[in-house]
Amino acid sequence: MISDFESLNERVVTFSVKCSEKLRNQKSCCNLIMVFIKTNGFRKDLQQYKKNIVVKLPYPTNSSIVIAKYAKHALKAIFKKGYQYKKAGVIVMGIVPDTNQQLNMFVESNQRHKPLMQTIDMLNSKYGSHTLKLGSQDPKRAWKMRQERLSPNFTTSLNEIIVVNCNR
Repeated sequence: MISDFESLNERVVTFSVKCSEKLRNQKSCCNLIMVFIKTNGFRKDLQQYKKNIVVKLPYPTNSSIVIAKYAKHALKAIFKKGYQYKKAGVIVMGIVPDTNQQLNMFVESNQRHKPLMQTIDMLNSKYGSHTLKLGSQDPKRAWKMRQERLSPNFTTSLNEIIVVNCNR
C-alpha cells in the first residue's frame, strides 16, 4: 500500500504512459482521462477513501507527456494525506482516430510530441518495453499487473481455445 503522493504519482504516470502507448498502437487519441484512487476495502482497521476525477483534455492526444501531465493534475485534486492507497489507475475515454481530430482554436498541440513518441515507441520495442521512461517514472521499477485470477480468453486468443477430447 502507498501513502505518499510521489509514489502514487509515479504509479499514475506509469499507467498514463501505458494508456498512451496503447492509444498509439491502435492509432487513436483520447479527449478525456479518468484518474482514480482507492484504499483497501478489506482492511476495516484502516480509514477508507476512494475518489475519481474526469479531466477533459484541451485537444485529442496520444502523447505520453500530455496525458501524464493532466493525470498528475487530476491526482493532485483527489489525493488526501493520511490514507493507505491500495489501487490507483488511469482510464482514457473519448477515443477518436488520430487522423480525425477536432482541434482547439486557443490551445495548440506540440507538434514535436508525435515524432518523439514514435522514437520512444521504436526504441522501447527494439530494446525492451522499459528502456525509455518519462522523468516522473522510477527508472529502476518495472511494474506488473497482478493477474493471478485472470479469466481465459477463449474467444479472443487462439492459444486459449478449449480443446475437447471425445474418446468413444
